[in-house]
Parts: sequence; C-alpha cells; structure tokens
Amino acid sequence: MRRAIGGRGLRRAISLLAFVSLGAGVLAPTSAAAAGKPPAVEGATVKKDRHSPTGYTVRFVYHNPDATQVRLAGDLTLLDVGTGTTRYQPEAWQPGRYHAGGTEFLRDMTRDAKGYWSVSVPLHAGGLSYWYRVWDPTQGWVNKRIWDPASTNPRPPGDSSFRVRNNDVLDAVHVPYDKKQNDPVLRERAEYELPIANRSRRGTVQYIPYTTILGDGGHHLGVYLPAGYDPDRAEPYKVAYLAHGIFGDETDFMVPANVPNILDNMTARGEIEPTVVVTMGNHFTGTSLGFASYNQTNAADNLVQTILPLIEERYNVSTERTGRAYAGFSYGGMTGGVVIKNHPTTFAFYGHFSGNPSLTAQDYDTIAAAVGDAPLTVFLGNGVFEGSLNAQNAIADNFRARGYAAATAQVPGAHDGMTAGQLFTIFARDHLWSGADSVSVTPETARTT
Repeated sequence: MRRAIGGRGLRRAISLLAFVSLGAGVLAPTSAAAAGKPPAVEGATVKKDRHSPTGYTVRFVYHNPDATQVRLAGDLTLLDVGTGTTRYQPEAWQPGRYHAGGTEFLRDMTRDAKGYWSVSVPLHAGGLSYWYRVWDPTQGWVNKRIWDPASTNPRPPGDSSFRVRNNDVLDAVHVPYDKKQNDPVLRERAEYELPIANRSRRGTVQYIPYTTILGDGGHHLGVYLPAGYDPDRAEPYKVAYLAHGIFGDETDFMVPANVPNILDNMTARGEIEPTVVVTMGNHFTGTSLGFASYNQTNAADNLVQTILPLIEERYNVSTERTGRAYAGFSYGGMTGGVVIKNHPTTFAFYGHFSGNPSLTAQDYDTIAAAVGDAPLTVFLGNGVFEGSLNAQNAIADNFRARGYAAATAQVPGAHDGMTAGQLFTIFARDHLWSGADSVSVTPETARTT
C-alpha cells in the first residue's frame, strides 16, 4: 500500500509554529532578567538579541572551579559562498556566510568568582557543532576536549567510543531562525534541525552494547526509535543504517548531524513514515586506537553479518531490502561502495554524503545483475565548500544508465556533520522509501510545548 501523506510538496505548506531548544541549546525567556547580574545557567542558552547580526546570541556557560583555562571551540567560523575560502568570525555573519568545519573556532571563556566560565557569540539558525577545551590540573587535563556537561544528548557509556578515546568529541546547539537572516536555507535548517516543540512527537535515542564481527567487545550501537514506536506493530518499521566518517563514531549522526531532530520534524509533518535509525562505530580492527582502525571491508561485513541480525531480532524493523537504507558521511559514504558491491541485495536505498563509492564499470554491471528489476535508489551530495558535483554526477549517471534512480545535491557547507545533516534531510525527505510500500502517516496540525 502506498502511503497517503499529501505528497512531499506538502512540506512547504505546513509551517512549524514554535520551537524550543533542548539540552545544550535552551531558548531563553524573552522577559528581562531581574536587576543585576543574571544567574549562571550552565549549557548553551539561546537568546533573542536585536543587536546580533543573526537576531540571536548564544551564551555558553561551563562550571569548573578547578579549571585554569577554558575555551569555547567548535565548527563556528564562517565561510562565504562568494569567496569559498575566506574565514570569518561569528560576529561577522551576514547573508551568504555559513558556519563550517575545517578550521577550529576558539574563544577564551571568562571565569567568575564561583567558577563559572562563560562567553557569548552570535550564531545563525540550525544545529551547530561545538565543544569545550579545558585545562584542569586536578584531573590532569591539558587542552582536554569535552562535551558540554549540561548537554542532555545521550552518549555511549564509558570511554570506548572513538571520539572519546581520541579527544575529539562533538556537541550541538540549536538556534532558531530570525527573519533578518533572510535565507531560505537557514529557515529550512531551523525547521528540521531544532528539537520539535511537541515533546510527545520526539523519538528516543539509546546506545546498546554489542560485539563486532571480529569478536571485539566494548562497542555500542546508537538506536533512534520514532515517537510512538510500537514493538508489536503489524508492519515493521523501515530502518536506516548510518555510518560515520574516518574521524567519527556512533554519535556523529545522532548529535552534530541532528538526525533524531530531523526525523522527528519530518515525521510530524507527514513527509516520511516513522523510521528507525541505527548508527555504529567502525573502528574495531584491533590494529590501533587511531584512524587506521577503520577498515571498510570489516565495516561492511560487520554491518550485514552482525548488526542487521542483532537489530532485526531486538527491534520491530524491516527485514526486506526495500525497508532498509544505508547512508554514510565521508569515509562512511565511501564504505557504502563496499556495501553495495559485496552485499548488493541487502539495501534498496543508498546515501553518499561527502564520500563517494569507488566502483568500476564491471562493479556497476555486477550490481545490476544482482539487483535486476528490483528498485534501487542512490543519492549523492556534498557541501559547496568541498568542490563540484562532477564526480557525484558521473556516479549517478552510471546507475541511471542501468535503469536505477539516482540524484545529486549540494548544500552550503564544508566537510562536517552540519553538511551531513543537511544532506540527510534531502535524502530522507525526497528519496527515502520512494517506490516502496509504506504505511500511512498523518501530519501534525498543531504544536504544543
């Protein structure tokens, strides 16, 4: 049965009435603070500010009386689509400039008498990546990179995740759109990337332990379950398996790429049926704790031979290829080429974000012979600051020449999780589950906090 959601064009007609930020991005009340210095609120507080070039200022507060130095850091410098390479500080925002990774933003935070470190910066709309760098002699920290302790984003327990081991963690703050930004891209990012106002329409994120195909323990899978997930639903849920880049782990698509928020909003708007998401860490070869531990063949085999059976046993998800999708960012996108080449009948939907599959003419023919007349959809994209889409278009043409659906897209961004989130939005909204039997979805017509 085809779903009845009023068409994907409906997304433009259904407006989001209100957003509030969650955890690391709390929207401040509009009333003025009491006379005197406002109390320190830990975390990232987003405040409407008519003096800000974006209409909003974010105040970051971290409490650590033992620290001797703290810096706000993140993917918060700006790139201009007109210049491509010139970097700007957040205060220099103007239309056409977007927060982008590649150069770490660093800003000293100021300590008060009670050990609260703070700094305020203007930020544009969307989910934006940040972290803290901390010097704390009591913990042996020298330029230690940490998540915001005030963040409510779920995390894998312990210190086994790749980013924790390599001092490379990421968090996210969520900033609303202000009309003075005058940018449809940023308006749309706010509509999808901010936590949905109606808490009953928010899905859940959890991390479950598992043992990899190589017998390595201490690893976790991230699992997003849509709001109202029913383990006994007659129709199993469609499921997307998402793979990080060579610098990442199972938290990447859940936090900096904002996939849970994107799907919450998309589902509530009737643009996609409720979908389960599974993320995995791919650093488990045992050769090292560094980047060399990501092996694409191991990752592809582990996904198909270990992760799929585990998820399909534990959750009410599809076991059909038309109910499964694979997508990856950077090295994870490249890994998708190994997945489709070595396991061509496992997934019907592929997303390659800033990382292209490496396939020969013979590979395309072999894939086509295995898939046959069954549906196959391939989506490829990157950020405008990463270069042209020539390579992506050539790959798409190879799939189209063999009768399969393929599309490409480019978004304002660099090689970071914010670009991955924008590309995931397009992939999920415009391509995911197209041509597959789907359940009916009723759009949400009202929002409440």
